[in-house]
Amino acid sequence: MSTVPRDLSTSNMKIRTITTGIPSPFSHDSLQRAAEFNQACRTRFEANGYQVQSTRLSCQVWDDAPDVDALLALEQKTKALGIEFLSLGTIFPDASHPVGAPGTHANQQKPLDSLAHIIAASQTLFASVTLTTHTGDVAWHTAETTAQIIQQIAHQTEEGYGNLRFAALMNCPPNTPFFPAAYWQDTRINFGIGWQAADLVHQTFKDAPDLNTALQHLKTRMEAEGQQIVALAQTLAQEHHIPFVGIDVSPAPMGDESIAYAIEPQLPGHFGERGTLTACANLTRTLRELHLPLCGYSGLMLPVLEDIGLGQRSQAGCFNLDSLLLYSAVCGTGLDTIPIPGDASTAQITAILTDVAVLSLRLSKPLSVRLFPVPGLKAGEMTRFQSPYLTNTPVMSI
Repeated sequence: MSTVPRDLSTSNMKIRTITTGIPSPFSHDSLQRAAEFNQACRTRFEANGYQVQSTRLSCQVWDDAPDVDALLALEQKTKALGIEFLSLGTIFPDASHPVGAPGTHANQQKPLDSLAHIIAASQTLFASVTLTTHTGDVAWHTAETTAQIIQQIAHQTEEGYGNLRFAALMNCPPNTPFFPAAYWQDTRINFGIGWQAADLVHQTFKDAPDLNTALQHLKTRMEAEGQQIVALAQTLAQEHHIPFVGIDVSPAPMGDESIAYAIEPQLPGHFGERGTLTACANLTRTLRELHLPLCGYSGLMLPVLEDIGLGQRSQAGCFNLDSLLLYSAVCGTGLDTIPIPGDASTAQITAILTDVAVLSLRLSKPLSVRLFPVPGLKAGEMTRFQSPYLTNTPVMSI
């Protein structure tokens, strides 16, 4: 087995996901090949001292209205093969319109009709809807329908938890390793890697005398570590004849590893206070200047419900929804895992989605939105999630 020399005593890097994209999830041979390849990747990276948090599968099956029973059966097949999470891909605006001649009311389903039920009835299936068109417009009707889906998922799953597995996308490229933005679009199977690295940001920022020095050191460290990851990935690609699309270097938080806390050593105060926009913008710029084969967002993620530091700073009132929208202009992902009142109206949710969509179009950058309307809770009340993937924080005012 080929290995890449590395100093395991000084590095204990984490890979959030190895994501393999396939053209047809309903092909047993494709599923089995992807599952075996994911396991081979996990084994190789772990043998080289990396912690692999998850392996995932991404596809694109939204050309027509989905067969719900077939998709739920697909979930069971992927579980049996050891595939931890499956992205069903994204629904593009053209596919979201009713089937039938203009002016008719055909009873045929459209892809969006069953989406909330699919998420609610499954445990490991992810999906998304794209709200920007190839002509550079916002798909307004699709945005409103997407807001309704968010509401339906909130009320069909405990505490609205199902919205962890659903997102609205704007200008997001294919072959992104991170879920739920992942969707496959290629001529054959491929794979990408989503880094974790929030702890690397913290280690670098806490020891640096100023932000510029911190960013210079971070660039050096991430390129050195990233080159090791890429070398392993390219070796696996050659051995298995599966193209490697790149690495998403977004420093994703998890558990006690908070991106908010990682940045704070280079701020005059807490995350969300003055200087935060500057730090976020320059960190994202540094990530996108790395001399590595990049894919996906490769920017700063600020998932409020997935980051213990963001959750605590939100509770302290250091930032609000408008602050996060402002940071979206210079960060990587948009509004991610935001708890909002359970009685938020369709119009209010639609307005949030279109605000981010317009920002994405004006700046020509990929953004996404994951909102968590929490049934029974109002702004300021604490969430009560029991998931190991989420922290708890007050519901944000919209």
